[in-house]
Amino acid sequence: MKNITYLLFAICLVIAACGDDRDAQFILSNDGDNSTSPNLPEDVYEAATQFTAAQVAPYEGQVLSEVNYYMADTPLSTSIKIYGAGDGSTPGDLLYESSLTGAITADEWSTHVLSSPITLTGEEIWISIRMRLARTQQSIGCDAGPSVAGGDWTFQESDGVWRPFQVRTGESINWNIRGVVEE
Repeated sequence: MKNITYLLFAICLVIAACGDDRDAQFILSNDGDNSTSPNLPEDVYEAATQFTAAQVAPYEGQVLSEVNYYMADTPLSTSIKIYGAGDGSTPGDLLYESSLTGAITADEWSTHVLSSPITLTGEEIWISIRMRLARTQQSIGCDAGPSVAGGDWTFQESDGVWRPFQVRTGESINWNIRGVVEE
């Protein structure tokens, strides 16, 4: 009986050691835990996080399959946009867009599974949450800071310019937007 127990234990160890790596996931993130959401006046915004070529290069050939984001209060309309490499201070070509309207749970992390995963080329990518606000409200989540390069890009339709949130407001935060990469 003792030998059977050792044999079963050895088999379990071998099975555990030969785990399936096909489900390996990696998170692209410039943020920390959710802390709050800034009050944004009525307008259309994009809150984006920029992942540099240096951040993306280790995952070249793998796919961006999901985006995780934190939303405090649900905007009038919301969509996700993913852009390719730009000039460092503005995103490049639009690679993916999908509506999130009706798919958001307020005051929680949400996950959007890309209908067409994006194969990473090693170039920078920008992941953006576009929001139409009908009133001043707290919508997209952010950490407590300090801001990191690329973590707080903000586009405001009324001025048509991409700027770091810290430049716009003086607040040092990073948007709660994360990319899930799979092998």
